[in-house]
Amino acid sequence: MLKCIRLKAYQTYANYKKPTAIDVGESYLLPAPSTVIGMLHNVCGFKSYHPLKISIQGIHSTLTKDLYTRYFFGTSYEPERHQYKVRNLKGGYDGITRGLGNNILLIGVNLLIHILPENDEDFDVIFSKLKNPEIYPALGRYEDLLRIDEVSIVEIEPASWAYLKYDAYIPVDMASEELTYPVHNLNKVYTLSQEDNTRVWQKIKCYQVKSDKMLSFKDGAYKEAHTDNGVFFI
Repeated sequence: MLKCIRLKAYQTYANYKKPTAIDVGESYLLPAPSTVIGMLHNVCGFKSYHPLKISIQGIHSTLTKDLYTRYFFGTSYEPERHQYKVRNLKGGYDGITRGLGNNILLIGVNLLIHILPENDEDFDVIFSKLKNPEIYPALGRYEDLLRIDEVSIVEIEPASWAYLKYDAYIPVDMASEELTYPVHNLNKVYTLSQEDNTRVWQKIKCYQVKSDKMLSFKDGAYKEAHTDNGVFFI
């Protein structure tokens, strides 16, 4: 029977910023795969990508707004307009303006994350580092600290149905029928473009399904062997 690592964690506040958010720091209601994978690599001290399958579920109490310091830059320095100036690569100066922005914050987030490393040798490393992290982990922004409540190894088995105790990301091609839930095109991992060194993301199209649901699946879903909790690897 297949085994994976189960992580239960809590955050008092969190912002899982959407890449398209500009004026207001909009947040996904669950962390994107790239956010969870980044946190795990940080905790484990991995310096290159270690392939992982992850299942992300969670629930939060409410939402609120919070102010943060925001910096605007990218234009030539003008004394009457900018508060700071920095030298640019062209030998001139760019201006920076400091202002306020709004972030959407999730409050009281309980997370249920299943982790299945694709390389067997990573399993014990991730399990050990989550049990005894050398840094205080954060998920989302740097200040969104993650309290680890439980790290365990659980057996999972293929399932044609599963129960959702929490909200969950479920890959669209895993569902047995079209669902009437929001669909997100989520970042998972990236490579660097050889042309301009920008990040090229692998995207995963997922439903964001609400909790307390019994759903059926056509392929790829698992559930914990000793509970009805679904596991939906991305």
